[in-house]
Amino acid sequence: MEKLEKRLTTYKEKYGEENKLTQFSYNQSAEQIIYRNEALRTGNRKLYADYVTSHPDLDPEKELKTFDSLAPKVLKLDRASFISWAIDKGIELVESDIYIFDEDAILKGIRLEEVEAESFEVESTWDELIHNVHKPEELAKDRAFFWVLDE
Repeated sequence: MEKLEKRLTTYKEKYGEENKLTQFSYNQSAEQIIYRNEALRTGNRKLYADYVTSHPDLDPEKELKTFDSLAPKVLKLDRASFISWAIDKGIELVESDIYIFDEDAILKGIRLEEVEAESFEVESTWDELIHNVHKPEELAKDRAFFWVLDE
């Protein structure tokens, strides 16, 4: 939990209570994103349930329904499996929930044909701590394992 607390402090310093919206993710505070990430990776649904029920602005039933639909789709892959996953799914970019260079980030695949004529400059997203974009083959050079949302 020390890592979780440290991450929460860092993200709160940068974002406060601001909600971040991107084309590929729901409008959530950085704090909510961190709690959801931790709960999904560790299988600790109670952690996320406690978080959402303690925030009156959130709909716990809706949030937990979404969580329950995502949980079985979160996979931990080694480098070779990650590259195969991206190729097999036709994924050209990945978007992270938390900082993309953090090994705990959960990555969502993006197929460019599904996105309206966007110009992606991946490096421009790296100044943020959430919702970064990168090319899977480049990201694969930097670490041994990956958390992915296999949709």
